[in-house]
Amino acid sequence: MENDAGRSYFVNNFQLQLSEVELLESMYPNGGEFVMDDASVVADINDFINADSEKNVPFPSSRLEYAINLRTEKATFELSCAFPHDYPAVEPEIYVRSQKLTRVQQHQLNKDAAEVLARLERGELCVLSVLQWLQDNAESYLGTEESNSDQSTEPSFSRSGSEEEKDHLSRYWIYSHHIYNKVKRRTILEHARELNVTGFCLPGKPGIICAEGPANDCADFWDRIKHMNWKKIMCKKKETEECVADDRGLDSMRRFDSFSEVAFEKRRSQGRDFHMDIGEFLKYLDQHKCGYVFKDYFGVDGKPPPQQH
Repeated sequence: MENDAGRSYFVNNFQLQLSEVELLESMYPNGGEFVMDDASVVADINDFINADSEKNVPFPSSRLEYAINLRTEKATFELSCAFPHDYPAVEPEIYVRSQKLTRVQQHQLNKDAAEVLARLERGELCVLSVLQWLQDNAESYLGTEESNSDQSTEPSFSRSGSEEEKDHLSRYWIYSHHIYNKVKRRTILEHARELNVTGFCLPGKPGIICAEGPANDCADFWDRIKHMNWKKIMCKKKETEECVADDRGLDSMRRFDSFSEVAFEKRRSQGRDFHMDIGEFLKYLDQHKCGYVFKDYFGVDGKPPPQQH
């Protein structure tokens, strides 16, 4: 931190975060109810809180991430939580899932949970309030068969449901302020596997996602992703191509064979932020004949990395 006031701000946040985690652990003591993603993060945060100076103990590089399995009469609902370092001054990141929910039901449940979270007062611990809302309302989504989800406010990215979608390949280039949350990253991969989508997810700051495949599957993928809890997310570019008439059809037009998480890390800075190796990322795009999108993300034309002599 630049000064004692800044350090005090984060110490206070971390103390509140740990107090909430401790309370939740006591409320959900049975095996499998409360699952901490990485218990060493708690130790790192405690070391930071108890240190005399940040010169002795580095700022925690990871965030508290955990899951609570809320068991009701009809189903088990997993609430995944991640605390930004600024929480509770900002919203926590949450995502709810259940094997008993259809994807439409799960989408609507997460949309409504996000709205509940947004109405809660910042500066106050809020996971308990979300859990109480889930306890009271989650089962009602099991019987909801129609989708009440919002349509995109961007007409060019909306789903038409027309025959044209079946005969066209789409490619969505998505930008997020950051992608760190392990639950989100896992969910992104799961959505891509469930749908007929290929491409990549590049975690970090910024976070970049490419999703290509049948137009309706890509639209579904984007609809699911954008309704997760993000600081900022947008579709920077959408491409649509008519399927070629050959034996492979749409698959012959793909530029990625699968959907995977990629990394082009040059060096890590304080905390968990890292500096992307721009040259390697551009090379990766060029290898997949996508170098032209570099300008859409970074505002400048990409230049190939200098040749080594």
